[in-house]
Amino acid sequence: MNSNISNSTLKKYAKMASEVFMEDPVYKSVCKNKWLRKKLIYHGVLIRLYDSAKKDIFYFDRQGRGMLVLKDVKRQYQISELMKCPNAMALIFLAPYVVKLFGILGQFNNRSVLGEDVYTISPVFVGKEYQRQGVAASLVKRAVADMKEKGLKVGLDTQNPVNKEIYERIGFTLVKQEFLEKEQIDNYYMLFE
Repeated sequence: MNSNISNSTLKKYAKMASEVFMEDPVYKSVCKNKWLRKKLIYHGVLIRLYDSAKKDIFYFDRQGRGMLVLKDVKRQYQISELMKCPNAMALIFLAPYVVKLFGILGQFNNRSVLGEDVYTISPVFVGKEYQRQGVAASLVKRAVADMKEKGLKVGLDTQNPVNKEIYERIGFTLVKQEFLEKEQIDNYYMLFE
């Protein structure tokens, strides 16, 4: 759907994500070392965006302040996709963390909780200097309106209680909450109705 997105654009947003997601509960659980965590986030998000560029729907803020990706809930990530990214070799160095990350992410089951005709927000982020200016909310509202027009729903999962509250203000409803005991992480499944 987005095959015309350049690798340099994907790298720009992966770099932005590596700053924004440093305090994300999942990434903090995977890697305590901040330098390694930042590398893991950058390369992990880059691979995610590289895979998404061919299959998912992207929304960009016109000023380049943030982005949102919608993924069909039926589409599952395959570890084989890692090797298709131009920066995949960097993940060899980070392999233990990647395995741990996939182990945590594999516990989230959006499809069974949210239903079939749903696109999930995966990911959405805004550069740190542009946060709290309505950029992410604007991207989410655009995506929700587009999907609603097509008769589809938008859902998400978040592990951050602050993000849960923000999504509730935008119009999302909590569908299910679960607690990952080993990682000590809450996961919130939400749906825009």
